[in-house]
Amino acid sequence: MHFTLTQAGNIARNEYYSKGISLYDRGLYTEAIAEFERVLKTVPRQDAPERKLASFYMGESYANLGVVHLRMKMYHRAEEELKFALMLHPEYADLNFHLGVVYYKQSKFDDAILSFEKALSINPAYSKAMMYLGLAKLMQDDASGMEHIRRAVQIQPAYADARYHRAMDAWDAGETQQAVALLEELADTDIDTSAHLIEKGIQFLQEAMYAEACDVFSDAVDLHPHYADLRNYLGLSYLCQGMIDLAIGQFQSALEINPNFVGARMNLASAYEMDGRVDEARAELQHVLRTSPRNPEAEQRLSRLQTGA
Repeated sequence: MHFTLTQAGNIARNEYYSKGISLYDRGLYTEAIAEFERVLKTVPRQDAPERKLASFYMGESYANLGVVHLRMKMYHRAEEELKFALMLHPEYADLNFHLGVVYYKQSKFDDAILSFEKALSINPAYSKAMMYLGLAKLMQDDASGMEHIRRAVQIQPAYADARYHRAMDAWDAGETQQAVALLEELADTDIDTSAHLIEKGIQFLQEAMYAEACDVFSDAVDLHPHYADLRNYLGLSYLCQGMIDLAIGQFQSALEINPNFVGARMNLASAYEMDGRVDEARAELQHVLRTSPRNPEAEQRLSRLQTGA
């Protein structure tokens, strides 16, 4: 998920948006969605900042509801909510991963594989998606799934605990069911703190506490240096403080990890423009339009830069 903060300090928040954020912060996601929908109905201008942010937080609200219902094993509701969140944010690796888990828990292994592969196309270093992709393939009697599991452990060494080694011993002994059961237990272990750090960092960004956001995302990047989303968020934290060179470095790092990360490339274009490097900003926007044709924000910004308006 990318969170563009162009003109971050000048967002005109109407009463519905403010109420929606308050409800969102309290974890009242269903009620927050209703307020964000009111923003979309009352703010007709498509490029209005509060409309963009309302859409962002509506997607986040559906995503959070989906994860809550996934943990409650209410898989049908979780599936509907995560699908709706993906309609708003199709390139968010975590959403595709969580939907894949919902499919996996319902034994919809073909759909699960597609979702995990999509998550990995967005973030190739997504170890949990790699682990679950391997499990889904094993559940279809595809032994190549074990290669994905081994790759997941290479990406995230914390997986290599006693359960993993017992699972490997069981697999080598032909005890497939025992191996899969151990690997499922391992896959469900919460070893990734990045989600919590992202949530905390976004909260700081939302409250314009950019130095605090920078500290949180710096810690997260130290833990997960190959997570493109974290690099993008850290870049935004720098950009909002006017630290343009540091911001550019983080956006470039995000794109080295995931060259198809549209949000990071848009943010890199913003940083170049702020630094007076208009030709480079145009080049990044043109790159976006080659990989994401008809992107309205990229089209509008490129037109403005070309006309000098």
